[in-house]
Amino acid sequence: MVKRVKIAKYTKEKNKAAWAKYNAERAERKYGLWDNLRYVFSQAWKVDKFMVLMIFTGFLFDYGLEIAAMFTDKYVVELVLGEQSRYKLAAIVIGLLIGGRVLVWFSSIAYTYNWWVGSFRFRRHMKDILVKKNIYTDYENNEKTSVNDALSKAHYASENVAYDTLYNVKQLLGNIFAFAALGGILSFLSPVMILLVAVPSFISYKINRRKMMWIWNMADNWQNYDRQLEYIHSAASNISYAKDMRIFNLPRFFKQVLDRSFAGRLNWYEQQDEWSFRHDVLEQIVMWTGYFCAYGYVVYKVFTGNIGAGDCVLYFNAISLLSATVYNLVGSYSGFQWSSDNISYAREYCDLPDKTNRGEGEPLPKNDYEIEFRNVSYTYYKADEPTIKNLSFTLRKGERLALVGLNGAGKTTLIKLMCGLYDPTEGEILLNGKPVNAYNRDEYFTLFSAVFQDINELPVSIAENISGESYERTDKEKLTRCMKQAGLYEKVMDLPEKEKTHLVRSLYDDAIELSGGQKQKMALAKALYKDAPILLLDEPTAALDPMAEQEMYLNYANFSEGKASVFISHRLASTRFCDRIIMLENGEIAETGTHGELMKAGGKYAELYELQSSYYNDKAVNEYE
Repeated sequence: MVKRVKIAKYTKEKNKAAWAKYNAERAERKYGLWDNLRYVFSQAWKVDKFMVLMIFTGFLFDYGLEIAAMFTDKYVVELVLGEQSRYKLAAIVIGLLIGGRVLVWFSSIAYTYNWWVGSFRFRRHMKDILVKKNIYTDYENNEKTSVNDALSKAHYASENVAYDTLYNVKQLLGNIFAFAALGGILSFLSPVMILLVAVPSFISYKINRRKMMWIWNMADNWQNYDRQLEYIHSAASNISYAKDMRIFNLPRFFKQVLDRSFAGRLNWYEQQDEWSFRHDVLEQIVMWTGYFCAYGYVVYKVFTGNIGAGDCVLYFNAISLLSATVYNLVGSYSGFQWSSDNISYAREYCDLPDKTNRGEGEPLPKNDYEIEFRNVSYTYYKADEPTIKNLSFTLRKGERLALVGLNGAGKTTLIKLMCGLYDPTEGEILLNGKPVNAYNRDEYFTLFSAVFQDINELPVSIAENISGESYERTDKEKLTRCMKQAGLYEKVMDLPEKEKTHLVRSLYDDAIELSGGQKQKMALAKALYKDAPILLLDEPTAALDPMAEQEMYLNYANFSEGKASVFISHRLASTRFCDRIIMLENGEIAETGTHGELMKAGGKYAELYELQSSYYNDKAVNEYE
């Protein structure tokens, strides 16, 4: 049972502190309200000029229709009562009805286009801006929780708030137009009428603002529950969890976790409902006090014979619409400020600085590639100790280098440093004697083909997964050669659609699910297809059976010929195919040399090699029989 948190009294001190916190957060925003509005409209103008024109003119259709409807009611009443010439009144009513239908038609066209076509184009454009930044920003940024939080806020702003801002501008322009028109109508009766309607609406807005202030100030208490619920729902529907869900009977546990998080979130919803109810009651009292005063004045004018039935209907409608208009107008600033803050999240994420060189750089070497680690250390984000410590070594052209060591020794981190995904915390990495950051980072990436431990499939064909291009642009001869070298060719040729077979079964009915070993083979084929001068293999045989592993070792000399390569493996038998071995321990180089040299030295490498070999000799096998 979640303990209920009592609603704290919203004192003047608390209100002052909440506003101070809010203003402090706003002060940190890089972009202001008007700057963000200009940005949104400039982006919208690039995407769809017709949509922008519809926004700036569409309010005339919507609010013109409301004004026309008010006068239609007035003249219909006068027509029924016969207060004026019936022919004249009938003509006016018919004209207003036709005009109203035309306005409805134009309004429908504008709304339909903006909502379906314009908004889709604009949301896609804004999302593309974020996706491009996310793809090209430094890889290290993607591993920082602060950056991921900023990205989540930015996605929400781009997908929802940005377009809503365009719509809200349309509403604002319509409210200004309606205020002028309705205020003019009521002023004919008495200028005091504007105050009778506007003042209660303004007070009502302030009450609502206070209500929302509490909700905003308490948001930190329930955001964690929202994240929990989102994660649980995502995990429950993710096919990656499907096997464990069934084998380990996780649905019951998931239900318990879901119930606990749901109860915690519901607790705050209930308190929010109580808080809102109190303010809503007060708000309605204020609003209806203004209504009764305004309506009472109109009734008084009718009773004294100063206005007729038609004018009475007109003024009654005007009072209701003006009240809503004023309420919306005074709330526009806070609404736009909220939108602006969210848009700032998106823009500030896109402004996230990159340490790597994304501009013009040194031209890449043409043939010879030598990578030198010079006193390189690397500490992960918020880690207490460095994972890589003061490493110095050189990878030469055509050299096959093996990295070995226990889990956590820093092998994968070293690979990511070498290929430019990470930048050293200390020391430097050189390419042909020049610091890596002297080169454009995207051009530097072209030097590497890599097979990492975490292999992700794209929901396209096998051929497109390997080539990274459409099937039509894929070099079929090269594709076949790479699949054969990776040991994937026979499996693919046995499929009905062969290399055109789709992957990711959750998206395609005809897709297949590759095994772990087949995914590794596809990743190797992808690395070979790129044909970069430096080949990085991080545990490429971890999911292979012994025969496939042996076949890959035999092919290794062929597909790495003429390339520099780095081979990571826990199975030390594979290191005999390499020219040099570096054994890492706690992020440092413990030993280095050829297989024969290290075995002769009788150090940690030899000890680990003998330990692994013992599991495969006859004596060890007999001991377990």
